[in-house]
Amino acid sequence: MSQQLTRGGKSDRPGADDIDPVRVESDGESGLTATVFDSIHGVEPDRWNGVVDGSELGTVFHRYEWLAAIETGIGYPARHVVVEKDSNPIGLFPNFVVEVPKTPFNRMTSVYPGFGGPLLTTDVSESLSRVLDLVPDLCSGRTVVHEIRACNTNFLRYDEYLSSSGYDSDRVEGRFLLNLEKGYDALFAEMDSSKRRAIRRGRETDHEIVEEELTRSNMRRFYEKYCQHMEDVDGTIYPFDFFEQLTAMDDRVLLLTLRLEGEYAGGFLELLDDEQSSVHGFFSGLPAEYFEYHASELLYDYLFQWAIENGYETYDFGGAGANFEDGAFRFKEEFGGDLVPNVYWERPTSPAWRLIDIGRSLYGRYGK
Repeated sequence: MSQQLTRGGKSDRPGADDIDPVRVESDGESGLTATVFDSIHGVEPDRWNGVVDGSELGTVFHRYEWLAAIETGIGYPARHVVVEKDSNPIGLFPNFVVEVPKTPFNRMTSVYPGFGGPLLTTDVSESLSRVLDLVPDLCSGRTVVHEIRACNTNFLRYDEYLSSSGYDSDRVEGRFLLNLEKGYDALFAEMDSSKRRAIRRGRETDHEIVEEELTRSNMRRFYEKYCQHMEDVDGTIYPFDFFEQLTAMDDRVLLLTLRLEGEYAGGFLELLDDEQSSVHGFFSGLPAEYFEYHASELLYDYLFQWAIENGYETYDFGGAGANFEDGAFRFKEEFGGDLVPNVYWERPTSPAWRLIDIGRSLYGRYGK
């Protein structure tokens, strides 16, 4: 079956003036078409989210609104692939071009920040083949590798196919996942004694936890504390525009704030992954000055109870690395969650990637 590479027409959606998607047409009987969009605004939101809703692997990170927030708020260039059969969307593969830290090169990744991977509802083998065939053309210039980041281990069903297409999965990282279905009493009993003690002491303080509306002013106030926290941990600080864009998906965002002795202390911004029945702890806005009040433990304790009451099955603490000696690793582990792997695949698209990968391995082994 042959393929023909042609240029497609531009979208008439607002904000899509620079979109010029690449279409890969099949002259066979499959009726499949793969289209690459340089902006999520080139696709109708309902058509995009319809595929997410129809895929058992879909997550909140695949949703149109999350991708739009990254594109508009952070400015990462998009390389999203939509697979259609007879003009009906049956598959998605969201991607962004982001920097490779400490190098002049870029990587195309699905998805960052967050997690991605291909969502294919029918004609899976043929659709996946078409998607992967596009990757080398999308990784040109300084883009030297394609990375797939998946938080759902069910994506491992594609491992053999990806391996045969030049991807490897040697990279190992993980995160802690808390089973909420056991109920709060059992969950609390299984925590490390130091965590139970911290929660009890925190409850004795003069505090209040509030579920805030996603207004611009509330987000701005949270953002100031978020910046303080990220400076404390030497982390990446995303622009406020990104957080402001998240107000468009307010049904998938929970903003909790904490007041201590009447003073605003910060809070957590959580993502509600209804697709996988999980709450993701994604952004913290608690500066270190409040740790002595057991602020983090108080908010987590409230979150667990909130998530259980609202029918979620798991709480996802986010990245935990792969180092048991790391303080953040131990902090999350003490809540009693299970360490589960993130799934990564990487496919070099330039000889430069080998040198970068060697340097990354040495950095991870010997530290800064």
